[in-house]
Amino acid sequence: MFKKIAILTTVLIMFSLVGAYYYFSGKEYVLQLSESEIKTKLEEKMPFKKTYFFIFQITLNNPRVHLLNGSNEVKAGLDVIFNIKLNKNPKPLGGIVDITAGISYFPEKGEFFLTNPKVENLAVQGLDSKYTDKANKALSKALAEYYKKHPIYRLSKTDAKQAMAKMVLKDVIIENKHLVIKLGI
Repeated sequence: MFKKIAILTTVLIMFSLVGAYYYFSGKEYVLQLSESEIKTKLEEKMPFKKTYFFIFQITLNNPRVHLLNGSNEVKAGLDVIFNIKLNKNPKPLGGIVDITAGISYFPEKGEFFLTNPKVENLAVQGLDSKYTDKANKALSKALAEYYKKHPIYRLSKTDAKQAMAKMVLKDVIIENKHLVIKLGI
């Protein structure tokens, strides 16, 4: 008797899974994120501070986001403060950094991250030219580390559509100043 119930339960679960697959197969879940929504998500863990090469303490703050229509990259900017330790005297230097980054999706957690940030512009007042290359390397490391740990969006575990759509990223593009993410099975 117990064996028949176990077989019947297994068959019902299999039919349910197959039915759900056929129901959701080919359907897309479209998620649209505005510049301000992405900016708000990035601001959650700011300011971000980290020391590199023993002489650079980098502080990132005040993120800016700019979405270009027809692109699959995000342009972002941050205020940056380099606290450079020269002769044991810290010397804070402020400026801005502008980057371009791609989008990656990790389905196991349903999270979207900015990836491969490329420094497009670094302007720091008072930074000696002999430190520019090291500052750029340290900043690139800090940005990669920050964006690797802080998603710009996380799919809801309680929303049934989002939970089912976690499976496959189909497309990422920017349309009408919104990051448009298409997910599906």
